[in-house]
Amino acid sequence: MEEVLLRHAAASHARLPRPPPSAPRARRLRVVAVALRTRPTSLAVPGFPPAPAPAPEHVLLPSPSVAAGAAEVLLAAGVPPADLRRAAGMCPELLSVPVGTITAALKFLTDEAGVPAEDLPRVLRRRPRLLVSPVAARLRPTLYFLRALGVPDLARRADLLSFSVEDKLLPRIEFLESLGLPSRAARSMARRFPALFYYGIDGNMRPKAEYLLGAMGRHADELFDFPEYFSYALAARIAPRHEACAARGVRMPLPTMLRPGDAKFRATLAGCVGSTPPRRRSPLWHAYWVDDAGEVEEIKASQP
Repeated sequence: MEEVLLRHAAASHARLPRPPPSAPRARRLRVVAVALRTRPTSLAVPGFPPAPAPAPEHVLLPSPSVAAGAAEVLLAAGVPPADLRRAAGMCPELLSVPVGTITAALKFLTDEAGVPAEDLPRVLRRRPRLLVSPVAARLRPTLYFLRALGVPDLARRADLLSFSVEDKLLPRIEFLESLGLPSRAARSMARRFPALFYYGIDGNMRPKAEYLLGAMGRHADELFDFPEYFSYALAARIAPRHEACAARGVRMPLPTMLRPGDAKFRATLAGCVGSTPPRRRSPLWHAYWVDDAGEVEEIKASQP
């Protein structure tokens, strides 16, 4: 892989003359190339992510020829050398899988998932594991599931395709159903807010849901209206703002309570002391909220 990167760098210099790299930087690049191939745990290079843990015994360490083949394919696909090093650090298997697996994944992303060729570097920068995921067993079933669910703009959310339907996607939907939401409502939440698939259940979704249903005394229906609730930090955002509202006897809709910055939230709370949002059936329930960025967002108050 080191030789491939050096040849690629030489070709780039030939096309666009640049000052030659300093000797210390050239040495550092050689050290990083060796680190990506051998992956010792004790090696740390300033400016680059730490080397990953040693591969399990059942995972083969990359051979120079396999790593070089993978690097050639990715460089040809437009992945910058710096992103290639980062991807190898995030997903060491990238340098161990056959080149055919990588080319098949690239072809799938462009031909079936609709990812434009010029967007491949961005997609792979976010989720290099896409390239080591088998097309027939992982990428294609996940694509079909997300399409059936109705998730829009999958080309922009291609990093979801490396997730397992059985182990990652369905458990999030089933968790929402366990809160009392109908299956149709849970699937609608995932369709409207696909970021739900990134959140852990026990470390993120469950404690936030328990706080909403318990300490906040709210209903799961409010999650249907505002699935973005799970994107806010429980200790730093949700709990302090709920406690501030409760101390003043105010019950805000979740978007109004969580979306604005601190200054806007305090100003809104000061103007709501002793009042509650109108019922959904009231002609006053349809309101607008201007966030700190100056954008107008429509807010729909939940039934109290």
